[in-house]
Amino acid sequence: MTDNAIQQILDRQAITDGLHWYVKWVDLNRVDKQVQIFADDGKINFSEGDDNWTQGRANIEALIHPLVQLYSATHHYITNVEIEFDGADAARSQCYLHAWHRPVDGSDDFVLYAQYHDRWARTGEGWRIKERRLKTAGTEGRDGDTAGMEPLGRRPSG
Repeated sequence: MTDNAIQQILDRQAITDGLHWYVKWVDLNRVDKQVQIFADDGKINFSEGDDNWTQGRANIEALIHPLVQLYSATHHYITNVEIEFDGADAARSQCYLHAWHRPVDGSDDFVLYAQYHDRWARTGEGWRIKERRLKTAGTEGRDGDTAGMEPLGRRPSG
């Protein structure tokens, strides 16, 4: 096995660990830890279109903090992790997301079925997300409400 192949295995594991890091801290309601997976100039988009980016760790934290306060508990699962390298210091990943949420206000729990589409960069801190886009397949407990969320873009049947 070449040194390059070994390095790519190590990098793949580091990126996968970063994905797991993010959802661990989401479920523990530690936004301060959660946002550390982003590069200093990283950006995130939970909405449809390219006009809804939030950039920079502090701004991402300010975006996410009030959202997670709406829930007394969450449980996020990521699966089907795919990673492609764009050179030694850049990568793209995609993973499936299954996220359960229990609202503080006592309203019905809801489940989100989605994917994270990420662009990564090797930084002095290790692999960090430069860009995260959430694409949604659907929800349960919200009457299928995915308004404003970017759809997966699945090809129609038939």
